[in-house]
Amino acid sequence: MEPLSTKKFLQAFLWTSILLSVLAIVQTVQRVNELEILLWRSKWVFLLGIFALNIAAGSFILFSPFLERSSRWMDSLGFDPSSILRKLLGLALVISGFFLIWAVRLFFFGKFLPQLTPILWVFLWASLLQVFGLRLLSGLKWYPLFAAVILLQGVVYQVYGRIADISGYPFSIGYSEASRHYYASLFYAKFLYGVQTPYPFLHPSRYLLMSLPFLMEGLPLWFHRMWQSLLWLVLTFASAMLLVARMRLSGWMRHLAVAWAFLYFLQGAVYYHLQVCVILVLAGVSVKNPWRSLLFVSLASIWAGISRVNWFPVPAMLGIAVYVLETQIAGKGWRYWIHPFLMGVSGLAAAFAAQFIYIEISGNVDARAFGSSFTSDLLWNRLFPNNTFSLGILPGILIVSAPLGIALYQMLNGRLAKLHPLRSLVLLALVLILFFGGLVVSTKIGGGGDLHNMDAFLVMLALITTSFFAGRVVGDDEPRPSWGNVQWGVAALLVPLGFALPQIGFFNSYNHVKVEKDIQRLQQVVSQAVDNGGEVLFITERQLLTFGELKNIPLIPEYEQVELMEMAMSGNREYLEQYYSDLDNRRFALIIAEEQKYNPRNNGSFVEEDNAWVRYIGAPLLCAYKPAESLLSNNIQIFVPRPGRPVCKDPFAE
Repeated sequence: MEPLSTKKFLQAFLWTSILLSVLAIVQTVQRVNELEILLWRSKWVFLLGIFALNIAAGSFILFSPFLERSSRWMDSLGFDPSSILRKLLGLALVISGFFLIWAVRLFFFGKFLPQLTPILWVFLWASLLQVFGLRLLSGLKWYPLFAAVILLQGVVYQVYGRIADISGYPFSIGYSEASRHYYASLFYAKFLYGVQTPYPFLHPSRYLLMSLPFLMEGLPLWFHRMWQSLLWLVLTFASAMLLVARMRLSGWMRHLAVAWAFLYFLQGAVYYHLQVCVILVLAGVSVKNPWRSLLFVSLASIWAGISRVNWFPVPAMLGIAVYVLETQIAGKGWRYWIHPFLMGVSGLAAAFAAQFIYIEISGNVDARAFGSSFTSDLLWNRLFPNNTFSLGILPGILIVSAPLGIALYQMLNGRLAKLHPLRSLVLLALVLILFFGGLVVSTKIGGGGDLHNMDAFLVMLALITTSFFAGRVVGDDEPRPSWGNVQWGVAALLVPLGFALPQIGFFNSYNHVKVEKDIQRLQQVVSQAVDNGGEVLFITERQLLTFGELKNIPLIPEYEQVELMEMAMSGNREYLEQYYSDLDNRRFALIIAEEQKYNPRNNGSFVEEDNAWVRYIGAPLLCAYKPAESLLSNNIQIFVPRPGRPVCKDPFAE
């Protein structure tokens, strides 16, 4: 990394603050208009004035002699071990800058201004305050201090966000959040429910990791939520550590690189069950131990085989990337490609074998459920800014990957000839395959709300870029060629902060009295139905049975909300026809589900998914059943059969 002068640091900071000010003005005005507030008569006009002042003052400093004088003054500001006052001032700046961000986010902006760039602007200037404080306390250079402040605070925000998810609230927090814990429980269904149910067909490896606390009887829902938070944090941190270990850094650079990798992986985010594959490859693949490499690629591929179809080739592709980066072609000819070929074949074979075996032992009668993604619609508009994801997948991934792309350009500019053209082509092919594959998967209905389907591309890009940065890439003319320096930039470090700052928020809280009344009422109603010989279907909130909030209620395994949504989106007619038949025959005495509606939406986030649900699930449910009672603390309703036999519209008739 090329060191920066204080002047260049200040220039980069001011340009970034100006850009953020412009974007913050745009987003603030948009938000004010959405709420139909008269801007010039509201307090928010003063905020716009601050942003405008930043633009004017920053532009003046950048193009005036004041820039040079400011840089010299900043250089003169240093550590004085004899000055207690200076130390106290430095400590006050660090603490006040840290808490300023939280205070503005929670109490000033609140829910009114959730847009990113206004709070990112506040973060930028509050971080500069902290850097001034650290400069007074340590005397270190500006750019490493600023990097440390940005990255370490980002880690704090991400950790806080995961901890804030821990709650004893017995119902789902958000769409089907607690259903994940129900699906994790299916590996122990005989013990928990007294019946053997099929294992999950969606993301089995994720639920397998989440299921581990069920090995200890009686752990509450809050503990399972804490376990999932730990999976996010620990597995992401482990992969970040292994990635940085390959870079052979030392001192403060090593710690900052781990913080950066941690935040980088959580931008997508790279899901923790994919991190298992990443950890196995980074820990086990070595060009000096080809057989060990094959073993670890195969193990990672077995895990990928019980995860997601688009992850099947990922472990082998990562292993091949390591081999190509660290192995010369010179003198090997066609034999050079034997090991990559074996990794590719063994990896794919292991993944398909693992999926086949899992399907056989899972107990799922309809194996087509495992391929539901192949029959789902592709929504190409999700690639661009839309109501579901304001950035859009394509602009979003370009923003996230731009810092590493620019770093690669800087390191390889004029030096690409040091690599054999075939090696360069293979690396480029690996990146492009995962990039375009991720774009396609992101357009599948049910996805596109964030960048998590670009996870494999992000991992591959990080592996290749950090290998060049650390000098791990072997040249074909010389074993350890020198690659170009990376220009440090403020904006590059702020990109992962855009995904960390939204984690700042209040812990989840709920009205314990209302919730307890809802649980008691639900217990009373469903127990009465069961005592009368009826079946009670929980489309949602099955975790109430899993964790004993509702007692002595038999589990009906079919028609859980996530499963129904997947079948609606993939158009699984055979499955849905059975659902309609059970509704028409009034199989269930009661159905517990979220509030339903007849008419689809025309706009909003995930509108296509919502319309698929209304058409194939919600409208047929409302035709055969009616809401009899609503719970007080959430949008859960109790549905009872309608009298008579109403004629229901065939959802497949359109």
